[in-house]
Amino acid sequence: MIYFDNAATSKYKPRTVRKAAARALKNSANPGRGSHLDAVQSAMLVHETRREIAAFVQAKNATVVFTKNCTEALNLAILGTAKLGGHVITTSLEHNSVLRPLSMLRKEGLISLTIIEMRHGALDVESIKSALTDKTYLIAVTSMSNVTGYAPPLARIGELCASQGIKFLVDGAQGLGHREIDFDAMQMDLLCGAGHKSLHGAQGTGFLVIGKGTFVNPLLYGGTGTESDNLLQPMLPPESLESGTLNLTGIAALREGVRWTAKNQEKLNSKISEISEYLHDKVSEIPKVEIHSVKGSPFLTFSLPEKEIERVADLLNEQYHIAVRYGLHCAPLAVGKGADTPTIRISIGANNTRFQAKRLIQALHDIFKTEFRQE
Repeated sequence: MIYFDNAATSKYKPRTVRKAAARALKNSANPGRGSHLDAVQSAMLVHETRREIAAFVQAKNATVVFTKNCTEALNLAILGTAKLGGHVITTSLEHNSVLRPLSMLRKEGLISLTIIEMRHGALDVESIKSALTDKTYLIAVTSMSNVTGYAPPLARIGELCASQGIKFLVDGAQGLGHREIDFDAMQMDLLCGAGHKSLHGAQGTGFLVIGKGTFVNPLLYGGTGTESDNLLQPMLPPESLESGTLNLTGIAALREGVRWTAKNQEKLNSKISEISEYLHDKVSEIPKVEIHSVKGSPFLTFSLPEKEIERVADLLNEQYHIAVRYGLHCAPLAVGKGADTPTIRISIGANNTRFQAKRLIQALHDIFKTEFRQE
């Protein structure tokens, strides 16, 4: 199988990641739940992983909280900072992990919500500024669209938030590992990440980076290994936001994934950009195809008449053994046409080669010649 679905989960897992997961599984102990040597060593592993993540995203005085995925981290950031009667600004690029909790809060009458549309293929910071009200307390923006590969101007948005005393939440699920993320310089308050995508870790891992001065209410209550005599949840993170046993195996893998990604990021993204440019050039030659993605980004996303696009995805899988994703990619507003615009997304990762890209292009040409001949 030629795998071009890395935005959903990365196919390539470095050897160090696999070994770390196996080692942690073999030497299982519950971090923070005992003073014996194995528990202390597990706690140290968790602590070291927090430090690796903080260093990778350049967050000097932030707290790293572990979650089971980026969706949980985003829900924690959004619901844990919600203000009754407040106003939130987000964008049409966002994943449903942002749009759904915000839409739920709006439906329940707890907040008002503004969704900023793209203008001329870009996110206009002036449009965000114009949407501000005296009740705006949060602006939530993706680091990179999981459909188009467009990367919003995070530094400018962060500057706007800081100047207005508004919290800045960034969804780093797709951007981390592909673009430079500087938590401090971009003046972020909250950053969510996924371990299993472009950080090359294991599924079932995510994290929330919380800046100094930002308070997040817990969504889950229970054992934390601290203040066990208190029937109320501890107040301070990370313990206040990490009830229950952590995924030590996944965290061990994530530590090595972050290290490997940090070391290889520049070389890896250069290769991905080259493959992306090749794919965009070749697919643009196919009749009836409308490309929605940014050339050079990790994605090639295109649409066709609806009946044809689903057939193309199925044929790539069944006859050519090429894995791509078809649908809305949990981001229904990203291409500006709503749920009537399903797309095929080809997402490029460390596992992909120029040869595989050529195989994909040949398969697409074969499909269009045999299945969709123009009369």
